[in-house]
Amino acid sequence: MCENQFCCNILWHTFASQTTIFSVYLSRHTADMEVRMNSIIFVTKNNNNFYKLELSKTLLHFVEYDFTYFWEQCIELGKASRTIGGYSSKQFTIIKNLISKCHPYFEAQINSDFENIVLDCIIEYICHSENIGLEELWARCISPKNLYEKSIFARISEYKTNHAINQWANMMRIQEYAKIKLDFIYDGDSVSSNTYKARKGYFDLTFSVAAKELGFPSQELPSTKCYNPSLMPNSAFMISKISKGILRRISNIVDNAEEPTYNSVNDCLRDQIGLDAFSYVKHLSRPQELELSAANEAFQSFSTEIYMPDSFKAIIDLEFDKMTENGIYLQRCEKCSKYFLQEMDYKGKFCNRVNASGLTCREQVDNDNVSSNGITEDLDTRCQEIYERLSKRVGDEFSESEFKEWAQYLVNMKENVKNEYSTVDDLEAFLDYSEKMYGEVKRKVAAKLARSTPYEAQIPKSSRPTPEPQKYHFPTLEELDKR
Repeated sequence: MCENQFCCNILWHTFASQTTIFSVYLSRHTADMEVRMNSIIFVTKNNNNFYKLELSKTLLHFVEYDFTYFWEQCIELGKASRTIGGYSSKQFTIIKNLISKCHPYFEAQINSDFENIVLDCIIEYICHSENIGLEELWARCISPKNLYEKSIFARISEYKTNHAINQWANMMRIQEYAKIKLDFIYDGDSVSSNTYKARKGYFDLTFSVAAKELGFPSQELPSTKCYNPSLMPNSAFMISKISKGILRRISNIVDNAEEPTYNSVNDCLRDQIGLDAFSYVKHLSRPQELELSAANEAFQSFSTEIYMPDSFKAIIDLEFDKMTENGIYLQRCEKCSKYFLQEMDYKGKFCNRVNASGLTCREQVDNDNVSSNGITEDLDTRCQEIYERLSKRVGDEFSESEFKEWAQYLVNMKENVKNEYSTVDDLEAFLDYSEKMYGEVKRKVAAKLARSTPYEAQIPKSSRPTPEPQKYHFPTLEELDKR
């Protein structure tokens, strides 16, 4: 082997190796990008954890979520608590956790906004079942006789002073809102991506115009902020590993700094506050490579965008926004009326959910299109149509007895297909000939056909070994024409 050829081989193997590595990297990178496009990461003000929301899946799970069992358990607990004049915090927590998976936002706020959702549900039930308002229930418990009435009085007082809302009632209203918006955007036949975006935009703008004209405070309506991971309000706690290393470097600066005081904060002070904080670290040098490498590794695990919704409605709206932005569209199943994710390689109108039959809607529809004898509905309809056509010719081109012979042939043919002694192709060949007979062949051919004897499938007796089914060959068009 010459030196040049040896060098070429070395270069080729090096290139092939690098190409393989690049291919693996590219496939992983593509998969990672796909996951990120189909999900978002969000945080909340009262929680230092990151939460993942899977686009479309989370929305569909929430709008279809059945809260009936939770409602029933709350009612039973409310009745028991009223009887004994108290309640068990442990039982309240157990029931609250029953719906912890209804939505990631509920999971994030389960110990803050939704801490008292069980009590809220009990209050809602009392007002509904006794047909009274909150004011009357509050007045009834104004001089509480026990811990149960005291808890109801305290909770309604929080409603009255705008320190809380009835989160159970809010949950039901949010679910209704999500369903209505879902129908507005996606109900009906598939349309273009621009049409979906236009529907969503029109829905949201209708809400904004109505809120503005009705006098609702526009600046206080639900909204979502977007951050990069390092500039989140709680980033120092949420990215604690890197934060601890930074704190070690700036500990002297922090220890010697005066604590800032601001009587009130409004928008015009935001830059001043931010730059005042920055002034303490503006001369900080770049960290060593080892520390920066560790930081880079940590940052790679985060999404480039972190969302912070300020309410449940805000995160519902955010999911709709990201779905249309990422080309994720839904369609209502014509079988079960539930929505499913549109697929590039599927143009039908049925979902892949397993229903009460144990089959998916697509499988069940396919199953419904095939009768129990293996003959499709379309083929069965064709048999019926030809039967009706020929029955009208009785007396004109052939006798009633000849027609009965033909009809019996058809019945035997379908029975043979059912028992797998003949194929559907054989039946279709017979129908093709029958249509030809109807259109062209006169009484002579009909008489020849009537004399043919249909094959009757014999079911073997149980005392003998079961033979393999014998396939019966029905005459083709050409064979019938030659007779």
